[in-house]
Amino acid sequence: MLRGVIFDFHNTLVTARSLEDWLRDCGADDVTTARVLPVLAGVWRHAAQRHPDTSWDLEPAMHRRVFTQVLVEDANCPVDLAERLYQSMPDQWVLVAGAESLLGTLHTRGVKVALLSNIAIDPRARLDELGLLQYLDVVVLSYEEGLTKPDPVLFERTLARLGVGPGECVMVGDSPLADGGASGAGIASIVIPVVQGIPDLTLASQLLTA
Repeated sequence: MLRGVIFDFHNTLVTARSLEDWLRDCGADDVTTARVLPVLAGVWRHAAQRHPDTSWDLEPAMHRRVFTQVLVEDANCPVDLAERLYQSMPDQWVLVAGAESLLGTLHTRGVKVALLSNIAIDPRARLDELGLLQYLDVVVLSYEEGLTKPDPVLFERTLARLGVGPGECVMVGDSPLADGGASGAGIASIVIPVVQGIPDLTLASQLLTA
């Protein structure tokens, strides 16, 4: 019996709006936008080359520093623009199609719902703005826990806070490595497809609400 569902955050429940619009809203002209855009699109991939352990998800100050460093050094982005981009990052998160409906259905059915994310920015305020926070029983963030997915301890902590067993819970996310790591805690996982940058919750929704 399904008693709990754990969701990843980015590219599962939310995704980013247009990067071009983000840059222009932060004051970038056309020339700067063209130069910075390719690096911004892969900013965390660039960051992983500097920090293969992805340790930036454990410390907010480092998260900010790594983001701005990549843009400044790899894209010759003005420092003030890089800072504005970072500061406005939560405003770029928009709902994935079907996310609110899925969480609402699970909540109505009495299924406990958790958010588990590798992140060093607190997303709760934005989740509230998007209407999702009301459906979340538990929010577990890597920087608050000192651990990142796929560490099974992080999944075990989430289960304990939900009050459900591993055989009663499913993990939903977009990363076979990070989110698929739920198997180390005995949790089955659904890895959703991201097609041309757009996460697709359709099949996950059908499986979870059948």
